[in-house]
Amino acid sequence: MHRFIYLSAAFLAVLIFLHIPELFPLCSCCKRKKFRPFIRIHKAVGISPGYGGCRSVCRKCCIRYDLKDLDDLDRFIKVRRKVRMERLTKGL
Repeated sequence: MHRFIYLSAAFLAVLIFLHIPELFPLCSCCKRKKFRPFIRIHKAVGISPGYGGCRSVCRKCCIRYDLKDLDDLDRFIKVRRKVRMERLTKGL
């Protein structure tokens, strides 16, 4: 009887651990974990469980940077990376 209780508790713990990324996705812009209702764009891009399988953008970043879909997010990340590299090379 105790074995069944321990196995069911372990199963529930693993199940909850795998669903935490769906409940609290990581925003790809601001890199913060936010509750699911505050996420506007949430797409599965891979089959890996956890934060690596989905790309999400929160409502605040969507409004701030005028992001409508993941293509806009990719363009924004490329521009931000180029600006950062220019700032780093300018300091040398």
